[in-house]
Amino acid sequence: MGKVYYDQDGHIEAIQDKVIAIIGYGNQGRSQALNMRDSGAKHIIVGSIHDESWNTANADGFPTYSIAEASKKADIVFLLLPDEVAPEIYERDIAPNLHPGAALNFASGYNITYGFIKPAADLDVIMVAPRMIGKGVRETYENGTGFPTTPVKIRKSPSSSSIIKSFQPSLSWSLWRNINRSVLISPTLIFSSEK
Repeated sequence: MGKVYYDQDGHIEAIQDKVIAIIGYGNQGRSQALNMRDSGAKHIIVGSIHDESWNTANADGFPTYSIAEASKKADIVFLLLPDEVAPEIYERDIAPNLHPGAALNFASGYNITYGFIKPAADLDVIMVAPRMIGKGVRETYENGTGFPTTPVKIRKSPSSSSIIKSFQPSLSWSLWRNINRSVLISPTLIFSSEK
């Protein structure tokens, strides 16, 4: 049986002063950004192209930048683009702009699993993957019920500036706790928001 982690294990301060870039302000991006802001994350920015999602992010009150610029400013990057376009955009706009020790969060394991995206060794890699469309992510957050997720995967960078410090699950749990209000289950870890 895996270990159970509770709210007090999440070290919510792990993300409070970090710049979180939402790359892709669509189905998942908007819901996750709003949920994190409503949970108290202070420095959320959006990386987008100039389209309707740029306008929506601005209307929602988020500073909006090009994908490259948002990646450069970020401590934590949420890669929330469609799987089929993410590898090209990652290589062109995101990877060259990430600083050592930054965290890269995926909402889908497809591009990592099949090697279409290969993050540098000096990045923390996390997967916090809601198993629900963005509208449901927002609705269940607002009504406090939460939703199921795919297991969180963590790869800690060797960088001394790594965001993930001695307690590896804390960053993932802090991110998850700010997106969702539910139990998070993996084969080796069980995160719960209730005792």
